[in-house]
Amino acid sequence: MRTILVVQGKGGGPKTATVRNLAVAAAVAGRRVGTLDTDPQGSLTHWHGLRPADAAPILHEQRPLGAVTERPTPHGLDLLVIDTPTAVENFPQATALLFDCADLVLVPVRPGPEDLVSMQAMLPYLRARRRPLRLLLSQVVPRLRETADARAIVSAMGAVAPVEIPQLQEVPRSFIAGLGTAEIPGTRTGPLFRDLWLHLSAAMEG
Repeated sequence: MRTILVVQGKGGGPKTATVRNLAVAAAVAGRRVGTLDTDPQGSLTHWHGLRPADAAPILHEQRPLGAVTERPTPHGLDLLVIDTPTAVENFPQATALLFDCADLVLVPVRPGPEDLVSMQAMLPYLRARRRPLRLLLSQVVPRLRETADARAIVSAMGAVAPVEIPQLQEVPRSFIAGLGTAEIPGTRTGPLFRDLWLHLSAAMEG
């Protein structure tokens, strides 16, 4: 089983949207997928409860980060994607367990000044964990000057996924439907999340 840990330095960003859409993309590709919701807000758990009976199967567990006392080892999965609360550093022992079991850490970053400053502050912590890391530009408006500036700043921080997720209403709408955009024909972000999964899968195998 491979494990992807999704973390984020600033609240209100696309962390949970990334988790659920990445999990769906892998499930649609034929992987046996599970998600673990350690965020006390429980948004991922709420989404999972909305999933239609005929949607791609995803095993789900909710366990607040403070209650994580051992490495998650669900049986029968190819991939586990873990959602986290914003301030993971407030739970050092539990967070260390999750980082230790992660084959890859994925950090969604919005191209705004507040998010970039938050990411800069979080980098020393992430690097100290010594796990393979990918940064993902998300909620992007492609032709804005701020987006181009963010690309340059983020690329200097570490390895950046070769996929950017645009800011589109289809992403929050898919939450309400209990789906990922890779399950909805005609979406723009569905193929992007599939490409993201392929990139991360190759990175973990390599």
